[in-house]
Amino acid sequence: MKDVVIGLDIGTSSVKAAGFDRNGSLLGKATAPIVLYSPAPGWAEQEPGDWWNAVCTVLKHLLSSIDPQRVAALGLSGQCPGHVLVAADHKSIGRAIIWQDQRAVKESVWLGSQISPAQALHWVGSSSLAEPTCPPARLLWLKNNRDEDWNQAVTVLQPKDYIALLLTGKTGTDHSSAYCLVNPDSGFYDREYFSTLDLPLEKMPPTFPPTWVIGQVTKSASLQVGLEPGTPVVIGTIDAYCDNLAGGVINPDRAVDIAGTSEIVSLSVDRKLEAEGVFLASLEAGGHFLCGPTQAGGDTLRWLAHCFYSEFLPDINYSKMEAEARFIPAGSDGLIFLPYLNGERAPLWDSNARGAFIGLTFRHDRRHCTRAVYESIGFAIRHILEISERAAGLKAHELVICGGGSRSGFWNQVKADILQRPVLPTAVSETGCLGAAILASVGTGIYPDLRGACDRMVQLRDPLAPDQTLAQVYEASYQAYRSYYPALQPVFSLKVSQERG
Repeated sequence: MKDVVIGLDIGTSSVKAAGFDRNGSLLGKATAPIVLYSPAPGWAEQEPGDWWNAVCTVLKHLLSSIDPQRVAALGLSGQCPGHVLVAADHKSIGRAIIWQDQRAVKESVWLGSQISPAQALHWVGSSSLAEPTCPPARLLWLKNNRDEDWNQAVTVLQPKDYIALLLTGKTGTDHSSAYCLVNPDSGFYDREYFSTLDLPLEKMPPTFPPTWVIGQVTKSASLQVGLEPGTPVVIGTIDAYCDNLAGGVINPDRAVDIAGTSEIVSLSVDRKLEAEGVFLASLEAGGHFLCGPTQAGGDTLRWLAHCFYSEFLPDINYSKMEAEARFIPAGSDGLIFLPYLNGERAPLWDSNARGAFIGLTFRHDRRHCTRAVYESIGFAIRHILEISERAAGLKAHELVICGGGSRSGFWNQVKADILQRPVLPTAVSETGCLGAAILASVGTGIYPDLRGACDRMVQLRDPLAPDQTLAQVYEASYQAYRSYYPALQPVFSLKVSQERG
């Protein structure tokens, strides 16, 4: 009986595979690390070959405990936006630019000057393209700066879609992963838009719904990954959307926080709408949510560990960090941290923003800095959620936390106290994989639609209630946090200008 669905998540720090039954119960999982390269300030790259090697490793490990004949389908989840230049022989050309990369500054300025908000909204459903992380800016950078590679490439794929190509021999992507390139309503590329960009449409992959079966595992791929030849592969979608799906974001009045390499905050809404600093995302007709991805999260804690807890390296002693943070009262005795170590995405969208401790005195020590870093992520979540709730005219009754960060009871409680609402961790932390498995279950007909699949496959742990006695101190700390970025924005811009000469 084919009663297992596998989710494969191509992440930033690792590739994960997990098998689930039809009720969303975890049957097995495997993880393999991925190396991140940063050859210049603001650059972030990975080797596509490393992804494939990791895919082979995790699937073989997973299938050592799950009979491949039981696998009904495999669904994909992936970091986004990433850009892999692919040659005619399906080999990648050079390293891939991944989502954290901020190099396309000049191209983003050009986009802002050449394409009006009205044009952008008409062509791709977004009123702003003038961001260095925006896919059209990245493609222009590749064309302008890696011209030989660009000319050799026959297509440009997202990380998960490159893996789909190696598994099935088929080229494609999903509508959401092609954001700012494709019209979200029609699912097609606009010729006038690409003519304005002076980018060739023939390099763009066809787009499909996230539940689309892109192809079947080939015989050659089967020998490398251990899946049965002919196993359906569902194209899936952005890892954040998969995480959101696994958190039940399509349920009304629910907010979801994806605690991964970065935090991504989403709010379920019942209609299409816009809000400054966040964007509208959709998984299916009627399944809309406002979404705001930050640059801060698990990577910020890894930075904290390397800078303040180097005695434990190469390991990261999260238990020690949390124990020291617990010793310090809420509000960190007035110390505030701005977590903009690699610029900031939502809701500021400022690549010039920089991290800062504000309010340091002789009475503060490592423990204060640690708690301030944890709290800063909670403040960033609240900032995004408030913008979304104000635009939607509603308040989420609860926050579901997904991803690896959901395993931290301390961090979950800090978020509950800052937001002053219940926090519910997901039963499994591999939510990118679970979301991909949910999409695969719908794509292959196990469930008729996403709501039906989520009702059966999404499982939550007991809620953490907020400590109401901390509402006042966190309100004051949050308002201070909100005031510091506008005050320091000119300083950040000046510093970056000086760095660039």
